[in-house]
Amino acid sequence: MHLRIWHKMIIGITIPSVIALAGGLLTYGYINNVQKRQAYSQIADDINNHVLEVRRNEKNFFHFKDARYLDNLHNAIAVLDNSINNISRQAIEEIGGKDFSLIQDSIRKYPDLINKLYENYQEETKVTEKVRTEGRKLEAFVANGNHAKGLTTSFILHLRLLEKNYMLFRDKESFNKLNSGLLQIKNVTPFCYECAPYIDAIHDLFATYKKSDSLINEIQAAGNRLEEVTNRIALNERQRIDSFITKTKRLLLAALILLCTLGPLIVYKTATYIVAPIKRLADITKKIADGDTSLRAPIREHDETYYLATSFNMMLDRLQLTYHSLEKSMELLKEKQAQLVESEKRASLGLLVSGVAHELNNPLYNISLTVEAMREELNELTPEKTAEYIKDILIQSKRAHNIIDDLLDFARARKSPVMEKQNIVHIIKESVNLVDNQLRINNIHLEQDIPDETFFVKGNHSKLEQIFVSIFTNAIQAMKNNGKLTVRLRPDTENKNIIITISDTGPGIPEEDIKNIFEPFFTTKPVGEGTGLGLSVCHSLVQEHRGEIEVKSRLNEGTTFVIKFPQYEE
Repeated sequence: MHLRIWHKMIIGITIPSVIALAGGLLTYGYINNVQKRQAYSQIADDINNHVLEVRRNEKNFFHFKDARYLDNLHNAIAVLDNSINNISRQAIEEIGGKDFSLIQDSIRKYPDLINKLYENYQEETKVTEKVRTEGRKLEAFVANGNHAKGLTTSFILHLRLLEKNYMLFRDKESFNKLNSGLLQIKNVTPFCYECAPYIDAIHDLFATYKKSDSLINEIQAAGNRLEEVTNRIALNERQRIDSFITKTKRLLLAALILLCTLGPLIVYKTATYIVAPIKRLADITKKIADGDTSLRAPIREHDETYYLATSFNMMLDRLQLTYHSLEKSMELLKEKQAQLVESEKRASLGLLVSGVAHELNNPLYNISLTVEAMREELNELTPEKTAEYIKDILIQSKRAHNIIDDLLDFARARKSPVMEKQNIVHIIKESVNLVDNQLRINNIHLEQDIPDETFFVKGNHSKLEQIFVSIFTNAIQAMKNNGKLTVRLRPDTENKNIIITISDTGPGIPEEDIKNIFEPFFTTKPVGEGTGLGLSVCHSLVQEHRGEIEVKSRLNEGTTFVIKFPQYEE
């Protein structure tokens, strides 16, 4: 497959771009998943907060046991239930349908258990009052002396104390002591009918408390299950988010490694494929200029340089043949010189023009003109004159090489540079320092109107410097010897911009050329002095920095470039 130079450039640019694009798209997908999971995590946190509110009201209800706290608990459960019902079916499936089923089952059981407990609390109040009433009756009975031997007032008072301790602490120790006291009554007075109501009331109290404890355990188990499920949901969502973030980091690292390893290698290989044939041709022409006319340009690649090398070799073959013909038949050459020069001129020019891309047309055309001159003066050529002509060919080949370099710079200028916070005042002063020698050599006066304040823009240091140096250099070349270069900077607080104005006192730009000034390959310089890529690159770089650049010029009055950059915002 025969690749042209521009094919190689496209390949060199496309491969790193594809790597960056693939990494960017995958990263974008992961970030979307993280955002979605953050919403689900918020849902899980909200549910968890509602569950904690239910548990808090549950504890208050257990402690105070009245209707007001029962209503608060029911309200908290209703809020939790509404929160669950307002969650979309898709979100429930994404977060965990089984867990939500467990939550809803617990919510359905919760109110019934709480109502039963409240009813039992009311029963406790009745039973407690009954115990106290029967206890007072038993005290009065014993105090009147109508009791069996061994059933003393002190024993009954101690029993009442155990009763109060049990009501207060409701623990196993208090239960055992109270139950032991009741058994002692039965042992001392097995047929004490006046003691039976008190004993039955205590047994009813035991049963009521036991039922309350059982209901409390069920409610707490349901609450613990709710809390466990919601904590698990929240933990799962956080783990999923952490997983996506970890994958995103790894993906970005992999893309960065690929770009840092394959990117430079691909760019290097692409540049080598483009520059290598030009360099070989330049080396050959240098050796030929030194006198070795037997050498020929190697023909390997089938791109634009193929036609250049072919034409160059044909030129050398014909030149060498001409020298041999001069040695054998000088008089015959004199007679046919005019016709031969004309025919060879047309043949060589036709071969050169037919295969050269328009980017290399000018230097190749100059080479053709040099060869034409050599043909015309062939009988008068001295070795010094021949070397001079060959040296000119070498210069034009170098120019073709420089055009390719400029094309490479133009391609690199369209790659997105790393953007950071930059001190634009410092960069302008650095750029002025870089052209300081040119200013002195060309006797150009520099006038700077830059505030002492510090202004920041978001950009790439080297690319910003490239913009200013390129415009300064164009201005210096336009003014040549003598002139004034003015650099001004002012902030536009209303639009949050930094405006840089660069003016020169050169000859100016014709009005019809201003609209094309930023077009690639457009130049107003004489042939051989410019490629027309400098201002095009500047324009691309300014746009990459989200800026604007415009040019104002009048003939014989000078040219002004106005550049606007947005101010840096944190």
